[in-house]
Amino acid sequence: MKYISCLLLCLIFNASVYAEETMTHMQHMSAAASDNRELLNYPPDVRTHALANMRSHLQALAEVMDAFANAKYIEAADIADNRLGMNSQGAAGCRPDSMKMGMNMSSMTEADHLNHQMALLMPDKMRELGQHMHNSANEFATRARDAAKDNKNIKEAAVALAKITQNCVACHEVYRMQ
Repeated sequence: MKYISCLLLCLIFNASVYAEETMTHMQHMSAAASDNRELLNYPPDVRTHALANMRSHLQALAEVMDAFANAKYIEAADIADNRLGMNSQGAAGCRPDSMKMGMNMSSMTEADHLNHQMALLMPDKMRELGQHMHNSANEFATRARDAAKDNKNIKEAAVALAKITQNCVACHEVYRMQ
């Protein structure tokens, strides 16, 4: 009897876990079906590169926020400029020069090639949003360096930092990847 009770409890528990997983999956599928954002249908290698690029941006942004929150304004500025700014490697797909035809493809690294493909496939509005985000990172860096000089411009730096994330959100509200 004790064995049957344990077995029955295990079956009930497993059934409830399965029902919860099924419901979560069904809710996810329902949300995906009603997602009206523009679908970016990149080839798999470009998609993987673009997603890695965005995760890298998110990691850099987390490091910027951590440094800024700990009053390490120069460090925050350097991370923003070097890893998020318009001249950073991560901005390569958003820069107008990345779309030039006739580029010497044989001398490109794999990352350069993927950035070039991403730039060619990227909708103009997405590129514009990306450029705003990268330029916002440079603007934040300027404001953070000002704050480091006299601690009087911290609010302006914080406002500039918020603009970086606002640009990320604006892009993710319009576009999605498969």
